[in-house]
Amino acid sequence: MIRKMADEQQMKNKQLDNTNKAIFVDEDNEEKRKMQALKQKFKAKLEEQGRKIDNIKMEINLYKRKGGHIYTKVTTNRRVNQQGDQ
Repeated sequence: MIRKMADEQQMKNKQLDNTNKAIFVDEDNEEKRKMQALKQKFKAKLEEQGRKIDNIKMEINLYKRKGGHIYTKVTTNRRVNQQGDQ
């Protein structure tokens, strides 16, 4: 009778351990999913920013090819406006 109860206790302990392990595995999976989603979100933002940077570089190069007269007009207009304000 004692042996039978000891065997039952071992069986119950194994079931309990397996259940506990399953709970922790599920929690780890949930955290991993959250981290993966966060990584994907950051990756998407970085890619978007990279595209914006490339577009801005392209615009700068276009302005440079035009001879830079756009820069001189802007700075000249600013100087004229600043002198008129004083």
